[in-house]
Amino acid sequence: MSLIIKAPDLGDGVTHAMVGAWHAKPGDTVSEGALIVDVATDKAAFEVTAPGSGVLVEIFVEPDQEFEAGAALGRIETL
Repeated sequence: MSLIIKAPDLGDGVTHAMVGAWHAKPGDTVSEGALIVDVATDKAAFEVTAPGSGVLVEIFVEPDQEFEAGAALGRIETL
C-alpha cells in the first residue's frame, strides 16, 4: 500500500512553501513519525514526519522547489 507524504497546514492565508531538505532518499526505510522532510514559508518552518513505516519510493518536490498548500511531497510504500 502507498502512503502519500502531504504538506502540513501552512496557516491562514499562506498558499505556498518550499522544501528545505529531505532526511531520507528514495530506497531508504523510514519509520512512522520519523522526521522525513523540512519545509518553510516566509514566516515559519515545519518538520514533516512519515505518515507510516515503509520505504520512501518517490520524492515529488525537490529541495528549494516551491509547492502549494496541501501538496503531495512524496510517497512511501508500506512493508
